[in-house]
Amino acid sequence: MMPGVVMMENGVRAPLPTNHDRDNSQFVNGNGAQSAPDRQNGAGAGSGNAMANGKGNVDGANPAQSQQPGSNASRMNDLPDEIKHITDGYVPLGVLLSRLAQKTHNQLSDEILTLAKMPVPATAVNGNSSHAGAAADDSSPENLGKKAKLLNFVQEKHAEWVKMAVIARWSRNAQSVSKLIDLMFLIRMQEKRYTDITASMADHRWSLTFARLPNPDLRTALQVLSTGTAPWMPDFNYIEPPSLTPKDELQWVENLNTLLSIRLNLEDYDNIPYHFRDYTIEAGRVTFKVPGEFEVDLTIADEDFEKQFWFIDFRFDFSPAPTELSYALRLHLENKVNEVLEKDGLSGCYKFLHEMVLTHKIGEYVRQAFELRKERWVDTLKVERLNRAMSIQYWVGRHPPEGPKSWIILGVNSGRKLDGSEDHKSTSHLTLRWFRDNKEVKDAKISLEDADISTEDLLNRVIGRHVQYILGSIYSKLKLNGRFIKREAGLALDIREDDPIQSTLQMQLGHACYVTLGVSSTTGMFSIKPQLGMTWRWEQQLNWGSKDPVQDGLACLEGIRCGYFVDEIKRRGRSTGWTVSKGPVKLDAVKAALKSRDVGSLMWLKRRGWTERWYLMVSLSLGGDTWCLVEVNEAKTKISSFAKLPLSSYAPSLGDRFFTNLTIFTAAMISHITDMRTLHQRRIKHITHEGINYSLPASMKVPSIFIRLSDILKQPDLGGSNKRTAFWARDFVEVMFRGTRNAPAGPQISSGDLSATDAARDDNALQKGSLHSFLDARIKVSDPSRFGLLKGHVERDVAYSRRLGVFALRLETGVGTTILDTLAHRVQAIDKLADCINAIRRSDRDIQCEEITLSKVVVTYTDRTKPKDDMTAQPQVNRWKATLELGPNGIRVLFERGNPQLRALDHFRRLVNSDLRCEKLPFYLSSTLPLHRALDSVEDAWGDLSLNNQGRVEVVSVFLDWFNVRYYLPGSGRSPQVQRRLTLIIRLQRRKDDVEWVIYRKEPGSVGNPNDEFRQALDKVWNAEGRVWHSLVTSAASKTDRIGELIKAVDEAVRRLAAQSPSMLKQSQIKSQVQAKTSAQAVYHKTMAATKARPQANQVVEIIDD
Repeated sequence: MMPGVVMMENGVRAPLPTNHDRDNSQFVNGNGAQSAPDRQNGAGAGSGNAMANGKGNVDGANPAQSQQPGSNASRMNDLPDEIKHITDGYVPLGVLLSRLAQKTHNQLSDEILTLAKMPVPATAVNGNSSHAGAAADDSSPENLGKKAKLLNFVQEKHAEWVKMAVIARWSRNAQSVSKLIDLMFLIRMQEKRYTDITASMADHRWSLTFARLPNPDLRTALQVLSTGTAPWMPDFNYIEPPSLTPKDELQWVENLNTLLSIRLNLEDYDNIPYHFRDYTIEAGRVTFKVPGEFEVDLTIADEDFEKQFWFIDFRFDFSPAPTELSYALRLHLENKVNEVLEKDGLSGCYKFLHEMVLTHKIGEYVRQAFELRKERWVDTLKVERLNRAMSIQYWVGRHPPEGPKSWIILGVNSGRKLDGSEDHKSTSHLTLRWFRDNKEVKDAKISLEDADISTEDLLNRVIGRHVQYILGSIYSKLKLNGRFIKREAGLALDIREDDPIQSTLQMQLGHACYVTLGVSSTTGMFSIKPQLGMTWRWEQQLNWGSKDPVQDGLACLEGIRCGYFVDEIKRRGRSTGWTVSKGPVKLDAVKAALKSRDVGSLMWLKRRGWTERWYLMVSLSLGGDTWCLVEVNEAKTKISSFAKLPLSSYAPSLGDRFFTNLTIFTAAMISHITDMRTLHQRRIKHITHEGINYSLPASMKVPSIFIRLSDILKQPDLGGSNKRTAFWARDFVEVMFRGTRNAPAGPQISSGDLSATDAARDDNALQKGSLHSFLDARIKVSDPSRFGLLKGHVERDVAYSRRLGVFALRLETGVGTTILDTLAHRVQAIDKLADCINAIRRSDRDIQCEEITLSKVVVTYTDRTKPKDDMTAQPQVNRWKATLELGPNGIRVLFERGNPQLRALDHFRRLVNSDLRCEKLPFYLSSTLPLHRALDSVEDAWGDLSLNNQGRVEVVSVFLDWFNVRYYLPGSGRSPQVQRRLTLIIRLQRRKDDVEWVIYRKEPGSVGNPNDEFRQALDKVWNAEGRVWHSLVTSAASKTDRIGELIKAVDEAVRRLAAQSPSMLKQSQIKSQVQAKTSAQAVYHKTMAATKARPQANQVVEIIDD
């Protein structure tokens, strides 16, 4: 090998040049400076300076680029083209120095550590070590040993660095050395070429020796060809044996078969070994067959049975084995078998061949083991050939070198009994010992297939048992836990002893997801399927960080299940509003709530729209998963309420349907807990009932609540009275959960007008993004006939069933907010509605319901009585409309524009908000209508008179059954400044079984009915002929439907007095002057009177009392 050249570097190492680089003027260890040739296509860009140890500036091109034709640049070393420039073996001096420095540093570090580990002197251990003022040197053996070791290390490194100094100085003459190398290479190549040519010529000379032919014997050839013989040729005079005919040959073979049969059946019957009992005699030979081992053909050469058998042929009876024996092996077997047959007979022959076959089998196992180690089982097997045995260590890289090992030992068992006695049936055989994790497994029964030798199959059977032990142990530990005892999850073990790579342990993760744990038969590494991010991490931890694969495999599978569950919750629950949050309380609080020390892996879930205090806690453990609804206190230091969810024990399907059902069920539980707590705090009597709720899944049950209706109506915030009872319904309201929905962007207000307080309360409860729960409240009425006027849906969220006699209320509130306040307002509204409907139903007046809702009741009425027969044709009369708004703060009565009863609107409102409520409302609406119409006509009749100052009238509604009518007329002639006044009182009084209006005069003062012109006029009315009222001497009484005629008669009598007054006569004189004005005023009043007629049905006016 040519000597190398050390290259001095300035910065970056240049690429290694080729043979053609000597023409590119690239100096190595040179001092010259040359310009680079032209770069082609930028190939030389970035090559850097190619000058080493030089003092000049060289702009080097690509060293692999050949010199362009016609270039006159000087050549490297000025050598001709026949001399090649050698660059192989060049090492940069900088690399050599850096490698030596690194090596020295590493060895120095190791030497320091070695010296530190060496024992210290005994004096230093006892605390008597020498200090600065003591002896100058420590001559203890330990100290001397350290110094000697350090000195040897320094001398060795010093020698190496001296060599490097010599090389560095020698590198300055590298140019001359490079030239010498090139010349030396040329000289040696020429010497080699000369030597090769000489050797080739000698080979040709030697080969011609064997090609030479001897001179032909022409004399002998001529004699033989002409006479057929040559007297001078020698003749041995052999006597040829007589030839055998086929018949003789067959007879000879039959005789030999007979002799063999006689000998084996008679003479040597007791000497035949037990394993040679299976034999056949054919073709003059006996073939002994040992199944799974060999077949041997023997024969005899003498009729004397005392003579030995002779070997003919041998064949192996297992695979793989050679089909034919080699010549050397056959010769060896023939000699050895004939020798053994001569000494020990058939028994010795069997033992020799049997032991040879066992040895050959072990060798075949070894050969296959080495082949496996080079192919599929590379770096996983360690094969060792022992004395007629072998050892195979498998899973070599499974554990660190100091970790546990597993191996098998295949050897030969003598087959002898422990007591030393012999058994003719027993013989030596192959035996297998298995060591698993440094411990021998004595009870493992691993079969050896002698007829078909396969080291890989043997390893697979052993490894299959090992895999069975690992997976079976994990399976045994898993199935003892509650999740698998209760069959909450699936667990399956599939063991394939002959194919361990197919052995798996399968555990259910989710509803339709399983994790499969397997062990690689070649490497012993665990494999987990399916390959996910979390399974990969657990697989790496189990393979490289496990000391106990059984216990760690158990934790691995449970960790994968927990990780899968959390990942599925995060991935699938996010779209339905479920998120994983941080635990609000410490672990001790959870243990106290669960009353268990082992709480497993905890996961805290939260649904979008829940309040801050509610969480869903999932405890994942081998004992079983627990779903708990948890409410924490405001400070989030402890759990204030705790409820386990009775979810299905089987692994749930984490789909949209599951999360939807979970949202519904948790909302139902939160609403139930909140309502029960509020009922207890307010001391409202209630009971729960376990019924069927078709709004929830079959596996989820939330009891309904029966709340006492009278306790709801007696709530202080509703202004209820302690004596108030709902006569119209039974005393319990059933509240049942129905569903959830996400709240709209803004608060919704029901169809009725809500007060400011209710609106503020709803705005706080129904916030944007919150989750709302729906509940149904069922109120069973005591008498369904009372609500015969209701038809189906009373309102958007209230319905009434005539057939069942049940009010159904759909209530909505935020999850975590009690429904009792909303229920109380709804029940109060229904209570008011029931009073109104019941009053209308029981009334004998002609009043009909046009529209009925919880917030409004619209009725139309006349002044007539209700017809007894609905089929009776009613005359077309003007029907007036009244609206009753059932608000939370009371009932408001509204009349349409032009209604004559507007003057008594406040009295009607006070009536419906009194203790009587709507009981008397239908009566007063209908019975006072004629009176109000008559009063309106009186006011209209006095309109012109009032404008002309001829008098005026005032109608005052004291109450619904009491009206005061005051007439003011101008004074008489004696005292024109003093107005004349007439005060009439109209009262509704009961007479026998009926009621009637009574009109009488009552003036202020001691004399209520003075004897004046008004009295005279009224007496004429009281006692008028053909009257429809009856006289009471100083008053008159009339039926409610004929009161208008009585009032008109009284008003006409008073107006006649106004026409006879002096002011009236005086005004007649100037009547002509104001005729136009009066005509215009009359037209105006007629127009105003026309506007009092009933307008369209949807026009409603509200009169506010001054």
